[in-house]
Amino acid sequence: MATQRSERWLLLITYLVLAVIGVVLGVIDSFLVPLRLPGGLEGLAAVLAVVGNVAAASFGGLATRTLTGAVMPIVGWFVAVGALLLVAPGGDVVFVGKLPADPGVVVVGNAVLFLGILAGAVGLFVTFRAIKSDYTKRGNAPTPQT
Repeated sequence: MATQRSERWLLLITYLVLAVIGVVLGVIDSFLVPLRLPGGLEGLAAVLAVVGNVAAASFGGLATRTLTGAVMPIVGWFVAVGALLLVAPGGDVVFVGKLPADPGVVVVGNAVLFLGILAGAVGLFVTFRAIKSDYTKRGNAPTPQT
């Protein structure tokens, strides 16, 4: 009984750590939106959002063997990005909706938002397939009704 309780606490702490990883990824992605690489190349934040969210969700789900483990980094990422989408009290914003002087920043900001969410779905799919494969290998997968 004590072992089961400690395993439950370890799983909850793991979920919390995965959510914090998601928050950190979201903040990093958000503040890298206006970054331009040498040669004027934009979009590093969108690439990092995709790679980071797929990796975090897949790792969280596969490490815990639960869908919740895959969802927690995405929830953390979405909370961080969502908070940074809001206008601050001084009128400052991190994600801009319209910027005539640099329209590329708006495109990259939208790409980070939409591709980051899509990447989280990919991580969920990877986890779902792995969990389904485990059940199938054990022979206790639900059988489809005909």
